Amino acid sequence: MFKKFVSLQLILFLLLSYNSFSQKNEARTYSVQDCIDIALSQNLDILGMKAGVEASKSSIKSAFGQYLPAIQFNMGYSRQLNSNGGQTVNVGGQIIPIGETPPNSYNMGVSAGMNLFDGFGREANFKTAEMTFQKNQLTLEQTKVFVKLSIYRLFFDYAYKKQIVQTRIENLNSGKKELESIQAKEKAGITPSYVVYSKEAEIGALELDLARAENDVDIARASILSLMGLNPTSKSDFSLSNINTDVTTIDFDTFRNRFGGIDVLVTEALKERNDYKSQLKSNQASYSRITYARSSYFPTLGFGGGWSWSNTIFDEFSQKGRSYIGLNLSLPIFTGFTTDAAVQQAEYDFKSQEYATYSKEQQIRTEIEQSMLNLNASEKQISIAVKSLNAATMNYKILQERFNVGTANITELIQANNQYLTAKINQISSAFAYLLAQKELEYATGRMN
Repeated sequence: MFKKFVSLQLILFLLLSYNSFSQKNEARTYSVQDCIDIALSQNLDILGMKAGVEASKSSIKSAFGQYLPAIQFNMGYSRQLNSNGGQTVNVGGQIIPIGETPPNSYNMGVSAGMNLFDGFGREANFKTAEMTFQKNQLTLEQTKVFVKLSIYRLFFDYAYKKQIVQTRIENLNSGKKELESIQAKEKAGITPSYVVYSKEAEIGALELDLARAENDVDIARASILSLMGLNPTSKSDFSLSNINTDVTTIDFDTFRNRFGGIDVLVTEALKERNDYKSQLKSNQASYSRITYARSSYFPTLGFGGGWSWSNTIFDEFSQKGRSYIGLNLSLPIFTGFTTDAAVQQAEYDFKSQEYATYSKEQQIRTEIEQSMLNLNASEKQISIAVKSLNAATMNYKILQERFNVGTANITELIQANNQYLTAKINQISSAFAYLLAQKELEYATGRMN
């Protein structure tokens, strides 16, 4: 009875261990939205930008601190080790005793100072810190949008290559069935041997193309996982169920109705795109640096006060303590042209930021124009690819029938199969090119935010 109980426990343990191992090694399947959600939280570029935003937030606190008084407390203690030293003084050759000096010495004090005016330098510094923080926030948001677009690009590339693999597998299996039929006819003496060899050579080429296509899928899978911030070697797969590649002219019209002309789209993009708004914040921060540099032309006024105390015993604070307040005015007369140089450099940086703004506007216009052209081209490619695939399918079926009755040779059949395979791949490629063109237009106009 005990042996049966132990055996039952051992079997149960092995089953649980196997289930746990299977769950750990089971490939997880991600949808395109899963990929986007994970990438937005784990992508390394986004995490790096978040750290930059936090760092710029601390700069705002530091800039605000210039409006507050600086307070400092200090205290000290010293003891004279040579108690006999310093008890006499030489005056004109005469040694005069001055008595015994207490060995201990204490001091303590607290001081406070506040900047009342510095030529609007602290205001400019705070404005710069604030604009830099907002710029980094907008750059972070734009990085998220770009990562989202990159996920779409890699995901569509993976889906395209996955469908290529499936198409090649179906074509290879169909070719193997034809080879079996040809081999049977060759054994019966109906078909010559060179036909078998030609078909076998074609099968070998199809298997080689399939192996290359499968490798392309693995590379695409690793690229997506890396962009998501996951281990690229982990066992993972991606669901293509939500991707519709059966695109029609109705889909063309429905999507285009959401967008206006180029000028309207450019205006919309300049309002919505975070990278352009981030550039505008850089302009404002750069302009504030000019104000900060010019502040060195103005006098500075500070207010301060404090309390200090020193004694040979740690007592008599009220009797020997000293309180004070004061104002300090500093007027720069000549600084060796350093202020002039700083102002000129700040003005140059501001002008550079203005040119960067014009460049960003030009980039946005170019991206929108290219996206529209890619959309137009992909729509034409889909129509052409569908017609080409229909023609290639009919041609292949006709050649199959002719080959079966002996009115077409193996070379014509192989050529027809290659035409069909190429047309099928082009049809898949055009469908995903259209889907990607949609996403790139949404990105270019700022609608992917």
